[in-house]
Amino acid sequence: MISVFGNQDIDPLPLGTLSGDLLHGTRISGRDPQTGKLGDGIQAQLKNAYANMKLCVENAGGSIDNIAHVSMYWSDWATDRGEMNPPWVEFFPRDDDRPTYKFMPAPNLPEGERIAFEFFAVLGQRRKLLAVDGVAHTNPIPLGVRIGRYLFSSRMLPYDPSTGAAAEGPEKQAEFLFANTDALLKKGGMDWQDVVHARAFLADPAHRSLVDSRWEAKFPDASKRPGLSRVKYGGGALQVMLEVIAAE
Repeated sequence: MISVFGNQDIDPLPLGTLSGDLLHGTRISGRDPQTGKLGDGIQAQLKNAYANMKLCVENAGGSIDNIAHVSMYWSDWATDRGEMNPPWVEFFPRDDDRPTYKFMPAPNLPEGERIAFEFFAVLGQRRKLLAVDGVAHTNPIPLGVRIGRYLFSSRMLPYDPSTGAAAEGPEKQAEFLFANTDALLKKGGMDWQDVVHARAFLADPAHRSLVDSRWEAKFPDASKRPGLSRVKYGGGALQVMLEVIAAE
């Protein structure tokens, strides 16, 4: 595993790690990559975060064409959410060649920091966008990406493909969620046995059993079961979601 740095003249800490061809950027902030100063306002910090992400992947020997998945963490999601998509579309202008992303509230970011990124890239590989009929995000992202030997999903949606909308009730949502994830894996030429990690997003912690029971059914051998993280997130129409990483 190799540490990947940004501008070492001002920042001695790595921005990410490279293991084989897989780059995991974990410390992408809204600080100016040339001065280290925090951007004044969310737009400036977003501009800096994209510049830092580009610097990280290029210093690892890749390019933004290798980026597969981006996680965005917002200290004030309610205020800043309207600023999310314009710089994304500017940075990845082709709607047929974008990574996928997720966004999460993160009210405990260091003081003054309004945005932080985490990302995965696969060096030397190009994205192939994946879709499932009847299941799509309204944001400018694909449902998933196949890149090299890896597959990264977005936050998979608990939609009924026949209606293109969230199924009625958490039980039905869990059923469609796993069916849609199954369809995405197959579109990427993979199966559940290729999944190496997943994260469940639960509007109510009481819904945990709906995901856990299905997860355990997919992986009955506990010794070979991949890790499943669980996060409280969502509400309203979306009660359960799932994000997976798979590798051949």
